[in-house]
Amino acid sequence: MTRDLVAVAATFTADPLPPLLRDALEHIEAPHRVESAPYGQLVEQLLSPSGHFARNTTGINAGLVRTADWAGSPERVDAFVAAAREFAAAHGTPTVFVLCPDPPEPGVEHPGREPAPARLLAGLRDVPGLALVDAADWFTAYGCHDVHDTEAADIAHIPYTDEAFAVLAVGIARVVHSTLARPRKVIVADCDETLWGGACGDRAPADLDLGGHFAQVRRFLRHKHDEGFVLALASRNDPDSVERVFTERARDLLLTREHFVAARVDWKPKSQSILSLADELRLGVDAFVLVDDDPYVCAEVAEALPEVAVVHVGPGTDPPAVLRHCWELDRFFSTAEDRTRNDGYRADALRREAGAGATDTALLNERLGTVVAVDRAGPADLPRIGQLLARTNQFTSATAGAADLPALLRRPAATAWTARLRDRFGDYGTIAAAVATPGDDGTTHVDCFAMSCRALDRGVAEALFTAVAEDGPSPSLRVRFRRTGRNGPALEFLRRHGSADPAPTGRDEDPLTDLVFAVPVSRLAPTPVEGARP
Repeated sequence: MTRDLVAVAATFTADPLPPLLRDALEHIEAPHRVESAPYGQLVEQLLSPSGHFARNTTGINAGLVRTADWAGSPERVDAFVAAAREFAAAHGTPTVFVLCPDPPEPGVEHPGREPAPARLLAGLRDVPGLALVDAADWFTAYGCHDVHDTEAADIAHIPYTDEAFAVLAVGIARVVHSTLARPRKVIVADCDETLWGGACGDRAPADLDLGGHFAQVRRFLRHKHDEGFVLALASRNDPDSVERVFTERARDLLLTREHFVAARVDWKPKSQSILSLADELRLGVDAFVLVDDDPYVCAEVAEALPEVAVVHVGPGTDPPAVLRHCWELDRFFSTAEDRTRNDGYRADALRREAGAGATDTALLNERLGTVVAVDRAGPADLPRIGQLLARTNQFTSATAGAADLPALLRRPAATAWTARLRDRFGDYGTIAAAVATPGDDGTTHVDCFAMSCRALDRGVAEALFTAVAEDGPSPSLRVRFRRTGRNGPALEFLRRHGSADPAPTGRDEDPLTDLVFAVPVSRLAPTPVEGARP
């Protein structure tokens, strides 16, 4: 079995890390090959077309950065940032940079100089395919306080203790896990004894406890909101009491009511509330994480909806630590679509109001001012395409995941496509993608596709497939599809626009689940399209 690669490079000697990382990956049942670049070759890995990083097309790159190894030179920091941005623009491999602590220098100050870590953060923020992690967060989460090994640093330039390297290995394993697991999208938070202390139905808002670990929980959720998680409320409570807290204690909460795109505040079981939220947000319940203090509520949701991740933060726990240790809440590679997702869901409410009564897609799009832009994808689009393949479970061919994308694109004449959607209420960003190759039968073969369910019934899939077909030799497509039991919307779309045959039986195909649809362009309804279609 071929294993994906984790390529590691550092500005210091990191020899203790690879064996620890292999063990961590084996422990989480995500075995990868781990290869290390030569000592001090991090920047060279970013620049070399034949280095470990450039050759790694199916795994993760991890760069460990200690700015002291650059002697605090702003020029060397800026050169690293430029090399990292250039690498990300040319390669689609997810790459994480771990900012490791400099050696302690008591009494050393650099007045008027921007700290090197701040320059790194500013330079690498929001670069597609790159993530920057502060190792101090991992050390705090795992209680590793003694990180420096001055003796080993003097002898072999190995700056950290074995314990610190073990924490770095676990942290990188979490990054790998986050790219393999189906990502969660929605955090559903309880109110009483979770966001604040006390029952808002029994106390005035001014008497509730908003400090201590409650403030840390809210700060954590705000950070997750900014990373792109959708926040929702689910509280067995009186709705007016909850709204009073958000109104009267707004300045103390950090999380306002506007940070939550939806709420279910009633006396129904939490499992019913989550099902209702899933229906409103057009997501499967496996996209949800519940954060609640009540062990009985947690047990009820876990029993009724085992696909939901349940995080108990009640008495006897350390809620901030519990949240920091929850791998289901990891998100390292945020895209532009992630960071605007909450605004998009809020805009959806306005869209539903404006589109009420529209009897077909054309009328709905006319009312909303819909425009779809379809283009060939470039390297900068690959992280988002990988997200769509990994996260979509309803409108998807289910024939490929994010890990399969590099291999698909290495096929002769393979082309990745993206579709963007915008209307008068906002820009959805890249909301659909497909990978196609020319077939021996004179038609274009769509190897995989995925579209966010937020774009259902807006003509996006029709526009995407039309552009792919018009770029090929004939006005018809051959679309691969695999039934999963959950991708019914995609199956219904293909049945409506094409005709199906069983897929040719192969090693990885099942005639009971795998189909190939012939989809002629003439059966795809036109949609307002702009952009650089070839």
